[in-house]
Amino acid sequence: GLGQALYMEAIMAKQLGRALLVKIGDGATPTEAFANLCGLNSKAITINNSLIDVTTPDCTTPSGALWTESLNGVKNVTISGDGYFEDSVTELRMNTVAMLADPKGNFTVTVPAFGTYAGSFYIESLEFGGETEGGVTYSLSLASTGAVTFTAI
Repeated sequence: GLGQALYMEAIMAKQLGRALLVKIGDGATPTEAFANLCGLNSKAITINNSLIDVTTPDCTTPSGALWTESLNGVKNVTISGDGYFEDSVTELRMNTVAMLADPKGNFTVTVPAFGTYAGSFYIESLEFGGETEGGVTYSLSLASTGAVTFTAI
């Protein structure tokens, strides 16, 4: 009925891309605070699942159809983003982590009206750039270094 249609419309609502948030932890213990990397205009999170191919022919009919068989392989999450440098406390924290001998920090990504991914991430790259007639930009690339959790909103 109408109630179900309104419910489906509510759960299928489009979300603003700018509401997808990448946050970095401040490294404090025992309670770490997370703050938004506000300068990021473009953000993405990718969940990667590798498969291990263990396909073997059937022993009784080796010339028959051969179906792919797989085992679970490596799982990882990557985060990327780029935007304008704002010289903020969170960007200073990001740079500090990137310059560490072991450049790992805790990050979260919140997908609006969906949920939050959280875990330890390795800063693979941090790039700053700028044009004569433009603002200073930066690009960030992260890779998970352990289990990443998801908490639905």
